[in-house]
Amino acid sequence: MSIDQRRRVRVDRHQFLEYTTQCPFCNTSVGPRFVTREHLDVPPDPPYAATVKCPKCTEIFEVMFTDAQP
Repeated sequence: MSIDQRRRVRVDRHQFLEYTTQCPFCNTSVGPRFVTREHLDVPPDPPYAATVKCPKCTEIFEVMFTDAQP
């Protein structure tokens, strides 16, 4: 996986809120506390994506939210 592919990850919004999302560079758990910007221009429901800065390796990446199917 190239570094550009790792800069954008797709995760379930609920998993992100529960800090079970991992940094694609160092596998540190990240969540809402590490958001630097919310993006409202990517569907379906706002916020659609967030820019996150990893607290351990300081890499910046984008988390695209999906909604899990029940």
